Amino acid sequence: MSDEAQLLATNWNDLKFFLAVARHGRLSHAARVLDTSHVTVGNRVRALESALAAQLFVQTGQGFELTHAGDRLFRHAESLERNLRLGLEVLGTPGATRSRVRIGVTEGLGDNYLSRRIAQWMPEQRIEIDFISLPKSTTVASREADISITLEQPTGEFVIRRLLTDYTLGIYASQEYLARHGPIRERRELVEHAWIGYIESMMFTDELKYHYEISPSLNFVFQSTTIGAQREAAAAGVGLSILPDYMGRDDPRLVRVLADAQFVRHYWISTNRDLHRFAAVNRTWHFIIERCRADRSLLYAGAQ
Repeated sequence: MSDEAQLLATNWNDLKFFLAVARHGRLSHAARVLDTSHVTVGNRVRALESALAAQLFVQTGQGFELTHAGDRLFRHAESLERNLRLGLEVLGTPGATRSRVRIGVTEGLGDNYLSRRIAQWMPEQRIEIDFISLPKSTTVASREADISITLEQPTGEFVIRRLLTDYTLGIYASQEYLARHGPIRERRELVEHAWIGYIESMMFTDELKYHYEISPSLNFVFQSTTIGAQREAAAAGVGLSILPDYMGRDDPRLVRVLADAQFVRHYWISTNRDLHRFAAVNRTWHFIIERCRADRSLLYAGAQ
């Protein structure tokens, strides 16, 4: 089949079904997003495979995964989708469908700082938000998010990146814990206490290994994959915990231990070069940057 004949035989509408299955991994999930049946989704994907004479997915216990051919098509189909969105945005009129922006952010900053500020900002912007707040890193390079906020500097072709903000962490405990064990006056006393932290084998970045700045052999009595669970354990009097100051400083259940024991880390923000052309992505990007700049004293203890 010639290239022209193959192009004419391809139903471009089938690409949206292909993209939905590639992103969501299951026919039923893709069907919900597209407001249709899983049978229709499966039929449209098979029709596309037939037109292209290529297998685009393999089915596994975890759902549908892209083949090599499917992965190559995905990149081009996503580019077509972006260009169509740009065209619709240029032609947009008042009352048109709101733009949707997907933000990926680590759960500490997402749950305890950014979610409320984004929610307050978005109603007047004609923007809808998918807010992915997880104890892991999302990346724009892997197509998980339009805007991603990570602890490590992002890499990847066509990725726009910048330092979003430095932030500080401190050691926190409950009043109850300190009443039982007495005040902590010197750094060397820290190794004698019960500790709360991450499960090391499940850490998604080495940036979370700040406990090693105290000692490689602390006595961990409570470990979790999320910083939120660690804060709750500290508030319950389980032990000492290293928490971002924006989480611990204003929590009435917690007391900061050893004011001079401070840990500094960084949040990076990134987006795809093509996505950055969308007005909604661009506005959201600049809002996050300006909001973090305005809140520097909250995020970075001691900032002027």
